Formats: sequence, structure tokens, C-alpha cells
Amino acid sequence: MRRMTRSLVPVVVVLGLLSSSRAFAQNAPPPANYPPPPQANEPPPPGAYPPPGYPPPGVYAPPTMVPQPPPPPEHPRHVFSLTISPIHLFLPVVELTGEARVHDKIGVALVGGAGKYTDPNNSSLSASVWEAGGQLRAYVVGDFRHGMQVGGEVLYLHLDSTTLAATGEGLAIGPFLGYKIATDIGFTFDAQVGFEHVSARAKSTTGPEMASGKSFIPLLNLNVGWSF
Repeated sequence: MRRMTRSLVPVVVVLGLLSSSRAFAQNAPPPANYPPPPQANEPPPPGAYPPPGYPPPGVYAPPTMVPQPPPPPEHPRHVFSLTISPIHLFLPVVELTGEARVHDKIGVALVGGAGKYTDPNNSSLSASVWEAGGQLRAYVVGDFRHGMQVGGEVLYLHLDSTTLAATGEGLAIGPFLGYKIATDIGFTFDAQVGFEHVSARAKSTTGPEMASGKSFIPLLNLNVGWSF
């Protein structure tokens, strides 16, 4: 028992020395020229960092700036469209339509055509044809470059047949609903559907005989062309 007590004496002495050194380190005075710690509710000394009211470094980081994508390029501003009707080429008649942009939502078009019509059932019956007219278009959706249009057409048609010794003429008036697409490079597609009231009359070139009539006919225009 005495041996165990004697062997524990050095351990107790070492623990006592360690405890006294730690207490001395905690209560040791600060070195010379070391500023004392600020007291509670005491403003920091001048030049202290960080300034009052700012969080210490590392608490926050500036937000990462994400570059915004560039705006899409603007579409070219087309002011005039020139189109042709492929359907009329089967008659064959060349019909051209030129539309001018008077406003982003308004277009005014002139229609003109000329050619020769031949009866598909009798090739000996033919007549020269020319036509002229105009359209007023309002783009209710989109604009002159790409949009849906509501408008009206007035078209005068004249026929002259030497084989029948007769002439004929007609006036067609009617509304239509259409859609137009003009690509950035200029290619243009223009489609219209509606109906027209036609007043027509024909007379013989050799006598006073004359015939006339009125009716409703469908309006269908499928044009392709270019915009400038």
C-alpha cells in the first residue's frame, strides 16, 4: 500500500504543475503595446476593420454576376412585296400583286395581269385576258412582315375573243381572310380565301346582242414572291 502511494506522488506533482501553468497562462497580462480588448458597448478604435455595422470578412461574398445574353437581332423592315399567282399560270395568265407598307398594320396592294384563256374542252375557243384591281389589307395579328390579314378586293376583268367575235367584262368585289409570311432574306408566301360578288356582261362585236349576269364566286389567292 505504501509502495502504491509513493508511486502516485510523482503523478500528483506533475498534474499540479500543469494546472498551475495553465492558470498562469490564462491570467497572464498581455504583452506591451498590445491594444486592450474592447469593452461591451464600446465603439471600436479608429481604423479598426471591419467598420461598425459591416460583417467580418468571410461572412458574405459578393453575388456572382451572370452575363445576360445579347438581344435577338431585329428583323429587316420590308416595305414592299411583289408576288405572282402560280395558279393563273395554268390558264395561262400572268397575275402580279404589289403590296406597299403604309403602316406596320396596313398594306395597300395593286393587282394586274394579262394573258390568254383557252377553253379546256375546245382549244379553238380562246380569248385574250387582262385584269386590274386593288386590295386593302389590315393585319389584325402580326404585321406587314408576318401576320394574319383581313381585307377586301376590287378586280376588273376584260376578255376579247376573236373566235367568238365577242367581248366580255366583269367587276368582282369581296372580302377575304389571309395570311402572309415574309422571311428575313425576302422570300414571301401570301394566301387569301374569301368570296366575291361578280357583275359580268358580254356583247358581240358583229351586232347589238348582249348578255349580262350576276353571281357569287369563291376567292382564292396563293401567291409567292419577294419582299424588299
